[in-house]
Amino acid sequence: MTGIDPYLLPCPGADSQDPRVRSLAVEITRRVAGEPERASALFQWVRDTIRYIPYAPFAALEDYEPARTLDRGYGFCTQKSALLVALARASGIPARFHYADLLNHNMPGRLGLVLGSNRMVYHTYADLRVNGRWFKVTPSFERPLCEKMGWRLVEFDGTTDATLHPSDLQGRPHIEYVLDRGTDPGIPLPRMLSAWEEDYGIEALARWEEATAQIAARE
Repeated sequence: MTGIDPYLLPCPGADSQDPRVRSLAVEITRRVAGEPERASALFQWVRDTIRYIPYAPFAALEDYEPARTLDRGYGFCTQKSALLVALARASGIPARFHYADLLNHNMPGRLGLVLGSNRMVYHTYADLRVNGRWFKVTPSFERPLCEKMGWRLVEFDGTTDATLHPSDLQGRPHIEYVLDRGTDPGIPLPRMLSAWEEDYGIEALARWEEATAQIAARE
């Protein structure tokens, strides 16, 4: 196994060998030539097709599998990134998970009430290796959501990093990265759950689960 192999193989929570994922990857990139263009097409599909809703199941690795996210049609940053990682690997593009803590200075009110904080612990995005270079790629917020909220849209052309913006369209502070937790071929869920419990507290996680159940009941 070479150093790049782990970033091309399926992993728990991001099964790139799932037939549905492989078929979707082919469909998205069928008419696209060039690795940067294929990577950009996969990114845009995940960004805009899967809605960003933070109230999605989060306690088991199965909750992050691309097939589950496709069935729901929504998810939060880790789930959208897992889908992008799986689609990229299915397309022969090396991909890994990148984790960071950030402050969201323009957080929707309900999420702040649920978590009791504007610090997003273990925020997740993807790193894609395109033409031999790693790029940070963040598919969290879809175009309609950005237009509704007045947020700057993250765009990725396959040649530059694409992370969340420090200010919104009105120039107000938005995203502030405060801690880089590094990269991983997979989803270190036990560490994530432990960090969430430590930072947010057990009661906040219970509120998160309750909000998740309410969203699921409405879908």
